Amino acid sequence: MELSVKEDSEISSNYSPSLISMFEDCLGCKWTIHLLAQIRCGTNRPSALVKTKKGLTTKVLNECLTRLAQFAVVEKLSYPEIPPRVEYHLTLFGQEFAEILNQIETLQHKFRIDRDRPNKDLPEHDS
Repeated sequence: MELSVKEDSEISSNYSPSLISMFEDCLGCKWTIHLLAQIRCGTNRPSALVKTKKGLTTKVLNECLTRLAQFAVVEKLSYPEIPPRVEYHLTLFGQEFAEILNQIETLQHKFRIDRDRPNKDLPEHDS
């Protein structure tokens, strides 16, 4: 069985978006973080991914995966089988991208904890 990486990118090979614009485009989709977490944990097939979260539609899934593939966060692997089988995997860049998202999530968790803790350690200001 031969494995092929399918090139679905509409972005020309000369186009090199800034990392900031890539983050904006990818994080503009509310499903991105969820999908990256699922792919990272081994859920790679679109039919399985669409079932991982209520409200996620096949159309939105495909749009999000296409965008992630265009930015080389994931790669689409097509297997020449009948019926055809497609899987998505994080690229090396995608693994680092997912790590950054994990760090943001950790920071958010820390913020929630710090926000709920009384500010006993802060000096009082004179009015």
